[in-house]
Amino acid sequence: MKHTDYVKEVLLLALLIGPMVYLALIWNTLPAQIPTNFNLNGEADGMVYKREFLLLMIFLFFTNGLLYALFRYIPKRDVWDETPAEFRAYMSEYYRIRFRIHIYLAVFTSIVIYLISTGKEVFLEKWVFVGVGLLIAALGVFLRHLKPNYFVGVRTPWTLASDVIWTETHHMAGRLWLYAGIAIMVAGMFLPVMSGVFLFIFAGMALAALPYIYSYRLFYKTQG
Repeated sequence: MKHTDYVKEVLLLALLIGPMVYLALIWNTLPAQIPTNFNLNGEADGMVYKREFLLLMIFLFFTNGLLYALFRYIPKRDVWDETPAEFRAYMSEYYRIRFRIHIYLAVFTSIVIYLISTGKEVFLEKWVFVGVGLLIAALGVFLRHLKPNYFVGVRTPWTLASDVIWTETHHMAGRLWLYAGIAIMVAGMFLPVMSGVFLFIFAGMALAALPYIYSYRLFYKTQG
């Protein structure tokens, strides 16, 4: 059975790179220092350099790209046991989830770029991390209630081998992603750009590694 819809994959990639193309087109029109906040008198009292703004955009692009890779390539599966009707239902839900995630990030990133390019008031550093943290927290809620499948979720050899391990791993991963998303939102309100980016990189590694390790430990615990 065909399990890759290349038209939809191209559309997802367009959502992935579209905001960066938009940024590249307007990059030379941006000032060297970009106002991110204004006081009651309409005067800028918060500024970032273009390189810091670029770092934030790369951070968002990396987030989008990482989610694309996780859904697209991990894990590979060559044998499908579902009936054609079940397979179509799985694939429909699979692409529906992916489009929702990438549309959210593409629209959010494009709005941030537009506000900066037009000089609108925006708490740049804060809203970028709040937006990403909100997405991660929402994915945590989603993971907690996700039923076993071969398309979406923490798909390790051990979760795919046991519905019990799948359920326990996703309960753990759901809490982890929810709390990490909330932490990123809160920390993003107070941390400078560089510290916030390093926080997210660390959180991203933990979000990917800990559920994998947890499912491995559960599997070998059940084996005695």
